[in-house]
Amino acid sequence: MKKLLVVVFAGLMAGCAPSDSQIAAAIQLTNEAAPSETAIPPTAPPTITHTPEPTATIEPTATPDVRVVDIDPRQLLLERTDLPTEGKYYLPNSYWMTPHRNSEVVSGWGVEEGREYLATTGRIDGWLVAYARGTTTVNSPEEVYDNVVIYRSAAGAALVLAGYSYCKDPDNAATIVDDDVLIGDNTVICRIQEMQPSGRNRVWYRIEFIRRNVFHAVYGWGWETEVTPEFVQAVAMTLLEKVEEAPLSDEVTFRP
Repeated sequence: MKKLLVVVFAGLMAGCAPSDSQIAAAIQLTNEAAPSETAIPPTAPPTITHTPEPTATIEPTATPDVRVVDIDPRQLLLERTDLPTEGKYYLPNSYWMTPHRNSEVVSGWGVEEGREYLATTGRIDGWLVAYARGTTTVNSPEEVYDNVVIYRSAAGAALVLAGYSYCKDPDNAATIVDDDVLIGDNTVICRIQEMQPSGRNRVWYRIEFIRRNVFHAVYGWGWETEVTPEFVQAVAMTLLEKVEEAPLSDEVTFRP
């Protein structure tokens, strides 16, 4: 555009002074020669295609089985027939098998401590039994003991192992045994040893375990060579089977 304007004006200046009409004609030619500005439509922004991430499928959580054993704990107690026949185990007298009521817990522990234990754990009822070996010809515990207790809930039974375990009580001088053995829902195993004047040891090997709302404490007692972990563990497994076969309910309706 500027080159054409210079040529036109140069031509006009070569002659006489341009008239107003000549100048207007030159400007008109210049404007006609200028390229027109074409509007450029705005470029649309690129379309962003968003691919949504796949939604993770959440599997429904299985509803935990919180039913409780609803039975007289006497029916879960260790029976003589649950022990090896070669040991000829027997009840020396009627006092070796007895119920252990809540009232006896209060009288034995003291009113304040006993009632606190009952309220905290929801204890309902319990039984105790001990069998004596009837022969010296087999290598097995001289005595086998079981204490079974039923609580209102599994949480109550769990509190027994957490806060009221005989094995964990420092006053009992028991040594916790780490045998990597799980019986039921939770297990605590301990051992108590007493050296005799002869230099030999008398031992208690005790297993405490819970299953649902049921607590069992079973131990074997005798000379160290007679009380083997395998024997007491086998007894505990037999007791666990009794609990597994017991009827279940949404709540414990049994009352002593």
